[in-house]
Amino acid sequence: MKIPNHIALIPDGNRRWAEARGLRPWEGHRAGIECFKEFLDWCYDAGVEEITAYSLSQENLGKRARMEMDFLFRVYEENLLELLGSDMVVKRQVRVRFVGNLSPLPETMQDLMADIEARTAKFKKRKLNLCVNYSSRAEILRAANELARAKKPITEKSFEKALWVRSAPDLLIRTAEKRISNFMLWQCAYSEMYFSPKLFPDFTKQDFEDALEQYGKTERRYGQ
Repeated sequence: MKIPNHIALIPDGNRRWAEARGLRPWEGHRAGIECFKEFLDWCYDAGVEEITAYSLSQENLGKRARMEMDFLFRVYEENLLELLGSDMVVKRQVRVRFVGNLSPLPETMQDLMADIEARTAKFKKRKLNLCVNYSSRAEILRAANELARAKKPITEKSFEKALWVRSAPDLLIRTAEKRISNFMLWQCAYSEMYFSPKLFPDFTKQDFEDALEQYGKTERRYGQ
């Protein structure tokens, strides 16, 4: 089977999953993170070398209730601590990067992210990009402003080098909805897309394999 080198993921539906079960929103995010850990194993076992996941959008950070965000940050910190001490990144040789506007996040989260990036910086076999407080429009504007300040010619190649995530996903997987929601607008210009109606905590290995099967049957045309 043809395997994508780079998979992008929009793991939507965590809050709706929790609501349907009478749970607090952050319990849905906790369930989504557990599913994401399995998703990483599925990808790496299949031979995928790079994964980029939409962890928290800039829009959600600004719109969610303060109490929900406080609990969500607590869930994130628990899992960042787990990731920092995880043997998975060593075994899989995964370089982890956090991309987005990280400055509004709690300092404890920022410190953990910096520690994880430093610990995994030497790894080159696989990549994991976690988009936190991320907006693709903000990423594009930042890249354009950076090139303008440097007075460098703006070409597709120079522009891509100025982006937070430089490589284009071969496959974008989105759960719960059929849209890309301000995620990697430049990078996904020619990506194949797989939309699952399932809420992300219900996404299974079979669903992942269905996405790979669809990708394997598709002839990529790159706009032609």
